[in-house]
Amino acid sequence: MTVSFVSCTKSPPVPVESHNTYQSLQVEKQALLKKTFDEMLVVIQKNLEADSLLPYITEESKFWLEDLEYAALTETDIELEQRPFNELLAILAFRLYLREHLFSTDQHRMLELILLKKGFFEMVISLPLGPFEVKNDRGSLGLAKSPKVPVILFTWDDISWRMDIKNSLPLITKGLETIGVKKNWSNTTLALYLLEKEFRYDFRDINETLLNPVPSI
Repeated sequence: MTVSFVSCTKSPPVPVESHNTYQSLQVEKQALLKKTFDEMLVVIQKNLEADSLLPYITEESKFWLEDLEYAALTETDIELEQRPFNELLAILAFRLYLREHLFSTDQHRMLELILLKKGFFEMVISLPLGPFEVKNDRGSLGLAKSPKVPVILFTWDDISWRMDIKNSLPLITKGLETIGVKKNWSNTTLALYLLEKEFRYDFRDINETLLNPVPSI
C-alpha cells in the first residue's frame, strides 16, 4: 500500500519566539504611528507651511494632490462630473480659496487645503478619536464611537509611517455623501450646498461659478 506523505504532512508550528517578535514589532509600529500622528498635529496646530507635512504623506498621495490641483485650475464642469464626490468637493473648495486669495503660498496648495485649512482634516481631529490600529504595513485611525471603522489610513514604508491622503479623503467625506443620497442630489449640488453652508457668512457667490476654473489674475 502506498502512503501519501503529502497529505499527512502538516505545516510546522510557528515558534513562540517568532510569534512574540511579530507581536512586539506590531506594538512598536503602533507606538510609532501615534508619535507620527502627534507630530503632524503639532505642524497643523502651529499653522506651519504645507511643505512641512510632505515627509508625513505617501508618494502616491503627493502625485494625487498635484493631479487635483491641476484639475482645479483647468477642468470644466463636464469633466468634474466624472470625478468622485471627495475629489469634486476638494476641487470646488480649492477654487473658492483661490478666488478669495486664502492660500499662504503658491506651493502645495491642495495639501494646505486638505490638512491645514478649515474643513476636511479638521472634521476628524475635532472629534474624539479611537486607538490606532496596525496590521502589518497598514495603519488606521477611527473615531472613538466606532474605532474599528477607519477614517484615516497610513502606510508603512519600511522605516516610518506616512498618511495615505488619497484613500483617506473618501472615508472622511463618506458621511457627507449620505446627505446627497437622502435628498437625491447630484455630487455637484451637494458640494455647492456644503460650501455655501460652511462659508455663507464669509464669502459671496458660492454657486455654479465655481464649476469653472478661476481666471488667472
